[in-house]
Amino acid sequence: MLHQEEGIIRFWKGANVVASGCIPAHGAQFVVYEILKNKLNYNNDQYEMLSTLGIGAATTWAHDFFISPSDIIKQRL
Repeated sequence: MLHQEEGIIRFWKGANVVASGCIPAHGAQFVVYEILKNKLNYNNDQYEMLSTLGIGAATTWAHDFFISPSDIIKQRL
């Protein structure tokens, strides 16, 4: 069993990589959200499907741009 060979700390290997990737990922997500909300004049008064879809897709891409590489590094550790 792996936990017997390396101890309980083995389960936390790579967690520091993901934690360091979360800060820029979430920062990028919120920055892109606020920028697009201002550019598209989105003020939540009424439901606008295309604006909501575009903002959601762009913020998800910005978040995943930073978090995916750190997740890959974590899995390889």
